[in-house]
Amino acid sequence: MNYKITSVLALISLVAAIIFTGCSRSVASKQDSQSAVATPGKTDKNKEKLNREASFVPMTSDENAGANARDALIAAGKAKAAPALKEGQWLNSEPTTLENLRGRVVLVDFWTFGCYNCRNTLPTLKRLDADYRDKGLTIVGVHTPESEYEKNFDKIQDAVKRLGIKYPVVTDGGGDTWREYNIEAWPTVVILDKQGRIRYTHIGEGAYDVQEKVIQTLLAEKEAKTASASNGEYKGEKIVKTEDEWRKQLTKEQFYVMREKGTERAFTGEYNDNHEHGDYYCAACHLKLFSSDAKFESGTGWPSFYQPIAAINVTEETDNSFGSSRTEVLCSRCRSHLGHVFDDGPKPTGLRYCMNSVALKFEKQN
Repeated sequence: MNYKITSVLALISLVAAIIFTGCSRSVASKQDSQSAVATPGKTDKNKEKLNREASFVPMTSDENAGANARDALIAAGKAKAAPALKEGQWLNSEPTTLENLRGRVVLVDFWTFGCYNCRNTLPTLKRLDADYRDKGLTIVGVHTPESEYEKNFDKIQDAVKRLGIKYPVVTDGGGDTWREYNIEAWPTVVILDKQGRIRYTHIGEGAYDVQEKVIQTLLAEKEAKTASASNGEYKGEKIVKTEDEWRKQLTKEQFYVMREKGTERAFTGEYNDNHEHGDYYCAACHLKLFSSDAKFESGTGWPSFYQPIAAINVTEETDNSFGSSRTEVLCSRCRSHLGHVFDDGPKPTGLRYCMNSVALKFEKQN
C-alpha cells in the first residue's frame, strides 16, 4: 500500500514539474515576444525617417502656377513676398518677424484650437517640427479664432500646452494676418522659402507627404545671391554731368531726391509695395543696385533691401544734416543720392538700405 502511494505521488510530482516548466517557457516566450514588438516600434520609426531622407528627390516647381496658386510648388521667380505677421501675443518663443527668419524655411499654420480639422493636422506638424527644426525649418502657428470663446488668451495657452505644441504660436485675434494672406478656411498651411516668398499653400487636412517634400526641397535650395547677374558688379567707370544736364534728364521729383538729396514722402513711392521678381537700377545711369531677392517689408514706407547687388555698386558717406549722423547711400557711377542705410535690418546682414522709389528703376525678370 505504501509503495502504491509513493508511486502515485512521484507521478503527480513529475507531471506538475512538466506543466510548470511548460508554463514558465510560455510566459518567457510571451515576454520576449512583447519585447520584440515594442523595440522594433521605435526602430521602425527611425528607419522610416531615414528612408524618407535617403529617398528624397527635390520637387520640380510648377512653371504654370501663378503667385496665388494652391497645392503647387510655385517657381521662385513667380513667388510673391509673404505679408508680415501682424502684432499678437506669442507663445513658446519671443516675438519675432518673418524678416528675422530670413534664411530659414517657414511653415505658417493658420488654425484655432476649437477646429476639429486643425487638431487633426497637429501630429504631422509636431513631427515636422521635431524632424526639421535643427535643419532650418521654423513652424509658426497663427491662432485665428472662429468664435469669441477661442479669443481668450488663457484658453489658447491651455490648448497649446494640452495639445503638446512646442513650436512658436502667435495670436491673431482680430484676423488681421488671416486677411493679409487671403485665407478663408481652417486649417491652412503656407510654406515660405528662405527669402520669405510664398512657395506653397494648402487648405484643409491632408497632403502631408507633399508638404514634407516641399519643405525638403526648399531646405535644399541654395540661398539666392543678390548679385543675380554676374555682370552686375560695378566696373569703376564714372558718369559726370552738370546739374543743368541732370535737370533736363530727370523728372522734377527725381532731381529733388537724386541731386538735391531730398526724400519722397513715406508710402507714396512706386516700389514700396512691389513684390515682383527682378532687379532695381539707378534711375539716372542704369547701374544695377539691388535685387528683389534682398527686398523685405520694413514697414517704413520706403523700399528696403538688406544688401546691394555688390558692395562696390553703392557708395556710403556720412550725412550730418538735420542735426543727426546718418549714412547716406549714393550710386557709385553717377553719385546720385539714393537714400540711407541703417543697422536695424534683417538677417543675414542686419542692414536696412532704405531707398527712394524715384531714385530706382525696376526691371522685372521672367
